[in-house]
Amino acid sequence: MGAVIVNLECITNMHAGNGDVNFNIIDNEVERDVVTGYPTINASGVKGALREYFVKKGVDKTSIDEIFGGEGAGKLKFLNADMLAVPARASAGTAAYYLVSTEEAVERYKELCQLFLNQEPALSETKVTEVRQAEGYQLTNYVMLLGKEVHIMEKGEFDKISLPVLARNKLNNGKSDNLWYEEVVPHKSLFAFVVLAEEGDKELLELFTSHVKGQVVQFGGNASIGYGLCKVSVTEGRLA
Repeated sequence: MGAVIVNLECITNMHAGNGDVNFNIIDNEVERDVVTGYPTINASGVKGALREYFVKKGVDKTSIDEIFGGEGAGKLKFLNADMLAVPARASAGTAAYYLVSTEEAVERYKELCQLFLNQEPALSETKVTEVRQAEGYQLTNYVMLLGKEVHIMEKGEFDKISLPVLARNKLNNGKSDNLWYEEVVPHKSLFAFVVLAEEGDKELLELFTSHVKGQVVQFGGNASIGYGLCKVSVTEGRLA
């Protein structure tokens, strides 16, 4: 069986909604993993966004149907996109923001590499040598993940860092009707998901990889206002 891990770096804010109706102050919340509570993009949302990208790119319909499914199921399998890190405003230090995550989220990425690529990612921790704080919390160490310094926080501290909530204006016949509030994953955030192929479909996986590697793909809603633009990189490998 073949596999790749598709890595996403958000270029713009992203809203992958959970579709729930709620009575909170936030009208539209982002989708979250039911176990960890971290932001996620459901596998169906990942697959739908990529299919739309392939259609707009002009890939032939036969290949699109083979990859994503037409009358039957697609030959490639797409998993949920896990959050790896999000930016948090710096309250001390030389940067405007720092990428932050948890040991749990980093270990999840490590696990994906081990299980599906049969390789160990280089995630050795480095001590911070100067004062760095994010949202008032001291940052003491980081790992290099996808070429970025990702600072490790205690889960309890990380959970207290809220995602941005933006006010949106609902228009009725061109006139302002009322404000509503939407939670977003901020730009610079990192996500990753796995794409799997059976032994006989590895050429199809290579075709998929060639079309997305180094490209910009849009995920989530509000495409018309530029939400969800993500720079794509691919970590390749295969099961043993």
